[in-house]
Amino acid sequence: MAYAPEKHKTPWQKVRDRFGMSPAALAKACGWDRSKLSRAFRDERGLINGVDQETLLKVADARQVNLTADDLVPTRK
Repeated sequence: MAYAPEKHKTPWQKVRDRFGMSPAALAKACGWDRSKLSRAFRDERGLINGVDQETLLKVADARQVNLTADDLVPTRK
């Protein structure tokens, strides 16, 4: 089945939507390089590793962003 972005959001895309920030701003908040997020947002699977999940949850808590564990894992079909 072909990738259809309008029907499927990867975990990284869900995170981007929750934060509502540019990749550069989110990368800065997390202490990462912007290119890491740019690649992650374009990745077809967009999986987030455990260390990155912990960092994202800490940044979301500090910025009062409603980020849940369900946002960090792929949606089941």
